[in-house]
Amino acid sequence: MKFTSIVKILCMGIAICTLTACGNSENAQSVQNTPSSSTGVYVPNQTGKPMSEDIKDELESKHKQEAAAIKTIQEEPKGSHKGQRILIAYFTWGGRSGEVAHMIQDKIGGDLYEIKRDPDYSRDYSTVLKESAQEVDENVHPKLAGTQPDLSQYDVIVLGYPCWWFTAPMTIPSFLEGKDLKGKLIVPYMCSYSSSFEVTLPALAAAAPGARLFTGLTLDKDTDYSVIDPWLDKAGLL
Repeated sequence: MKFTSIVKILCMGIAICTLTACGNSENAQSVQNTPSSSTGVYVPNQTGKPMSEDIKDELESKHKQEAAAIKTIQEEPKGSHKGQRILIAYFTWGGRSGEVAHMIQDKIGGDLYEIKRDPDYSRDYSTVLKESAQEVDENVHPKLAGTQPDLSQYDVIVLGYPCWWFTAPMTIPSFLEGKDLKGKLIVPYMCSYSSSFEVTLPALAAAAPGARLFTGLTLDKDTDYSVIDPWLDKAGLL
């Protein structure tokens, strides 16, 4: 691997936790822009500082504190969801979240769906950093491309995404909000360079009120994919 590639990978981890799965206001349609926390709309960056400043530790600490108050399901009865209607939805930029989604489909079946922004994020690394940072700073919930699946038709939603700017990508709230998810099981996995799933849990929980949230799986840069089967087994999917 060339030295420049190694440097780029390290920068990815520092900047947005990962871009291996990784707005301009002209490129995104907003559902809510910079709402106050008093409105009841989840605000991923409440520091009052832009992502261009070094706020990693502050944001991660805040999100972990919020996550500690959110109840997740640790284990479902073995095989309880085999044969049910399953959707495996994922958002990816670099490809890893999609790779894992296909692996999971091979194991448990179900329908596969890729979440895409409209317009798509830039394929240029520096540009997508700015686009995604602005979306978090302004709490922009971008428009999604294509026809969205009818989530009411599914019993289980396996949901994959990267960690962007120490929270879930803003495409995830866009995908979940406004859907009737009451009683549905959401089984999330998060691909990250170094952060844990917990930093993305508050955004996920806020976007899916009424859903049953299974304990999320963290796939960081050192995680072996052998952890996927035990996780799916505990979720009642194997």
